[in-house]
Amino acid sequence: MELVSGLFLSKRIVYKNGTPVPLSVITKSFEELFNIKLGDCYKKHESVISRKPTKLTEFLDELRKFIIEERENKGYR
Repeated sequence: MELVSGLFLSKRIVYKNGTPVPLSVITKSFEELFNIKLGDCYKKHESVISRKPTKLTEFLDELRKFIIEERENKGYR
């Protein structure tokens, strides 16, 4: 849900007319794309943004570590 919340808050997912896509639509798209159920997106979104600062982006931080590790494994500096 961190990824969904981040994309929603960034307002970078927009309709053709430039209007930001609502949280519920982004969530539904993720559910269909990954064949998962996220449940009440508004409660989940609230739980993400109300986390303690050290746990706020735990999943995104983990993804970042994987990218850095792959970069180093391939010899990029």
